[in-house]
Amino acid sequence: MKTAGTRPNTHAPDLAHASENCLPIGTRLKDFEIVGVLGEGGFGIVYLAFDRALRRTIAIKEFMPSVLAMRGADGAVIPRAERHKNTFRSGLKSFINEARLLAQFDHPGLVKIHRYWEQNGTAYTAMQYYEGRTIKDIVSHSPELINQAWCLKMLAQVLQALEILGTMQIVHRDVSPDNIIVQDNGEAVLLDFGSAREIIGDMTRAVTVILKPGYAPVEQYANDTSLEQGAYTDIYALCAVVYFAITRKAPSSSIARMVQDPMVPLAKLAPGGYKHAFLAAIDQGLAVLAEERPRSIAAFRTLLGIAPVDVTALRPAAATKRFAPAPAAGAALAPGVVTAPPVVKKTQRKTLIVPKTSPFAPEVVLTPTRSHKLARLGALVGTLAAVLACALAFEWQARRQDEAIKLAASAPRRTVVSAKQLLETEEILPVTAATMAMAVPTPPEPAAAPAVPDAVPAETVVAQNAAAPDPVPAVVMVPVTLAVKPWGTVFIDGRERGASPPLKRLMLPPGPHEIRIVNPVYPAYTTSIIVKKNGPASVEHDFGPAPQ
Repeated sequence: MKTAGTRPNTHAPDLAHASENCLPIGTRLKDFEIVGVLGEGGFGIVYLAFDRALRRTIAIKEFMPSVLAMRGADGAVIPRAERHKNTFRSGLKSFINEARLLAQFDHPGLVKIHRYWEQNGTAYTAMQYYEGRTIKDIVSHSPELINQAWCLKMLAQVLQALEILGTMQIVHRDVSPDNIIVQDNGEAVLLDFGSAREIIGDMTRAVTVILKPGYAPVEQYANDTSLEQGAYTDIYALCAVVYFAITRKAPSSSIARMVQDPMVPLAKLAPGGYKHAFLAAIDQGLAVLAEERPRSIAAFRTLLGIAPVDVTALRPAAATKRFAPAPAAGAALAPGVVTAPPVVKKTQRKTLIVPKTSPFAPEVVLTPTRSHKLARLGALVGTLAAVLACALAFEWQARRQDEAIKLAASAPRRTVVSAKQLLETEEILPVTAATMAMAVPTPPEPAAAPAVPDAVPAETVVAQNAAAPDPVPAVVMVPVTLAVKPWGTVFIDGRERGASPPLKRLMLPPGPHEIRIVNPVYPAYTTSIIVKKNGPASVEHDFGPAPQ
C-alpha cells in the first residue's frame, strides 16, 4: 500500500469506469475523500480514497446491492421498492457483521479492516489498499506469470487464511478469482466473504445471483442440513480457482457435473510444467461429492506437499472474548459483538445443528456413511428443481428492471461535460505502482471551489475549466443501455468497463464504438455500434446455453 503525506489529486483519472450508482470523485465520507473507483459489483462498490487525518491511501467498500437499491439525488442509498426494505436491511446488517468480524484479524492473508460505519442510508468499510491484481486480472492479462511454483505460493497463503477462519468455525463461501488479490510483492490476500449476498439470496431465493457457477460446490446450492458445508466447501472453490488459473477457463458448474461431468481433469490435460501429483491433488479437491474431497485444510495441505502451519497461535485472542450467546429472535446486536457459532450436539446416528444467527457460523460436518449417499442424491434432485424455479423467478424480475431502465433512458435527459474533463475521467489505468504514483502526487492545496448557485437548469451542465484561456467546446454524452445474458465483462474500444449485470448503462460520446463482451464459459462476442447525439443506444447479447 502506498501512503503519502499530501493530499492526492482529486482530478486523477478513475481506475475503473464508474456507473451512475457510484459516488462522485471528491465526495467526503468521514475523514476520507474519494479519488477513484476500484471496482463495482452487484452488491458493493470499492473506492480508492485518501485518509485526510492520517495522510494515507486506503480502499473503501460501500454496501450497494444494485438489485435492491439505487442512489438518491442526495447520494443516499435507498431501496427500490417497499418490498425490498427488509431484505436490504438484513443484507446491511450482514455487511456490518462481516466488517466487525474481519476487524478482529491481523493476518497478511486476510484483508485488513481499519474501521466501519453507517452513513447515507448504508454502511462503509475502510480497509487497507493492496497494490496488486486479482487472479482473474492476472489470468486475463499476464498468464505467463502462472506456473506450479506461483500456484503453490498462492495456495499456501490462502490456505493459511482459510485455516485461521476455520479455528473459529467460519467457512468463507466466496473464494473465486476476483476475490483473491496477488500483491506486487507476490503475497496473496483473501478478500471479503460476500456474506451479504448469502443473506439476500436466502431471503429472495435468487440463487443465480449469490452463487458463482464453476466455483460453488453442490452443497452451496442447497439450503438444508442434508448437504452440510465445511472446510471442503472452500477447498472446492480454491481448486476451481487453480483450475481457472492453469486452463484460463472456469470448471463446469457443479450442478452440471452431477448429471454428466463435462470437465476434463487437470491430470488428464497434463499441462506442461506441472507435476502429476500436484494436478491430481487439485482434481481431488474438485470432486463433486464432498466426502471424496480432503476433509480439512490440513489434509489438503499435506496432499499438496505444503509444510504444515500451526495457526492456533495466529487466531485473534480478542475474537474469542467478543463472542456472545445468540440473541433472541429480532433482538439487536450490541456494538462490536459477534454471535457465537451454532452449538453442535453429536448423537450415535446423526448430527443435530442449532440454527445459526450469524452468516459467519457454518454448519459443522460429520463424515457421511455410504448408506446416506442415496438420500443425499434424492435431496440434491429436489434442490435442482428449486434452483431452476429460483432462476426463472429471478429472470422475470431482471426483465422488469431492464424495462424500467429502458423507460428511464428514453426520457429527454442529457449530461454535458467539457472535453477537458472527459479526458480526465475517461482514461482507465491498471492498478500499479506507477498509476498510484499518478493518483497520489504532492501538489499544493487547491483554492476553495466557487459557490454553486441554488438554481440549476433542467439539463445538468458541468462548468468548463475557468482557468483555461480559451473556452473548450462541450461534448454530449449519450446513455447506452446494456442487456447481457447470463453475464459478461464489457470492453468499450478495448477498455474494460465492468460486468453486466449488474452494470446496466454507460455514458458514451457520439460516434462509432467497438463493443466486446467476454464470459470465460463462452466465445467472446464483438460488435460495433454508432452512438448518435439525439437518442440513447443499446447493446444486447445472449450467450445462450453453456457449451458442453
